[in-house]
Amino acid sequence: MERKLAKLEQIAFEFNVSTKLLIRRDLELSRANEKLQKFDEIKSNFISVVAHQLRTPLSGIKWTLSMLINGDMGVLNDTQKTFLMKSYESNARMIALVNDMLIADGIQSEKVHYVSTYLNIIDLMDSVFFEMSSQALKRNISIRYKNKFENLPQVYVDPVTIRAVLQNLLENAIKYIIDNGVIEIDVKKENNYLVISIADNGIGIPKDQHKDIFLKFFRASNAIKQQTDGSGLGLYIAKNIVEKNGGTIWFDSILGKGSTFYFTIPLSENHLKDDDSWTNSTKSEGGEYVESTSSHSRV
Repeated sequence: MERKLAKLEQIAFEFNVSTKLLIRRDLELSRANEKLQKFDEIKSNFISVVAHQLRTPLSGIKWTLSMLINGDMGVLNDTQKTFLMKSYESNARMIALVNDMLIADGIQSEKVHYVSTYLNIIDLMDSVFFEMSSQALKRNISIRYKNKFENLPQVYVDPVTIRAVLQNLLENAIKYIIDNGVIEIDVKKENNYLVISIADNGIGIPKDQHKDIFLKFFRASNAIKQQTDGSGLGLYIAKNIVEKNGGTIWFDSILGKGSTFYFTIPLSENHLKDDDSWTNSTKSEGGEYVESTSSHSRV
């Protein structure tokens, strides 16, 4: 009996010691978490201030270069115009990078506001494609719809952020496609969503890098060779925006043959993205299809 009591007392003592250690560890973790939150807030504020400070002079440079190129400050010869155009394009890339940094920071700190409304997605797509058409024409890239879309239901999304998704996906397709290539857009109704796809016959994505494609700042190895400049934020931003709008994003890709990015957008404000379990086909490196089911991620 005495041995049992002694054993119980020992167990109780060890339990008390363990409890105190857990409480202490919990306090340490809480304090560390508070410090990390403060650090993240300081970092976010720093990025925001720096990005805003950069955007103002960059916009001024863009305006000045535009005036020079248009001949508002005197006639230029072809060589001068060529160099100024290169400067203008570099400046535009810097502005795009700053904007991406601000959006990515806003997403991480949950400062991006979503104001959803019912709209015709084809009207929004037409507007975006018109804006991007000049970039495609420079490289003889054709952008076309796969079908004539008639009687499509309206979607319930935030038009500003969904526009950014379309711009990012289309810009990527233009960047990483071969000259004289084709970009094909399709829209289909599936259950309570519209599924939008943007397909290209570009460089594709290495299979071993598929899992990282939506990570912040990640760029595939062949993409870096094709386009040395790039923030690696576009797909990270697109994924977060699509999910915040109640949809899902995924892709198929074969190295050297092209990629197709898909994303869904809801038809109703009352429909939650977790309601349905999606089944999709993902092309393997050899072109075979592998069936997978997921309620969140398609990659």
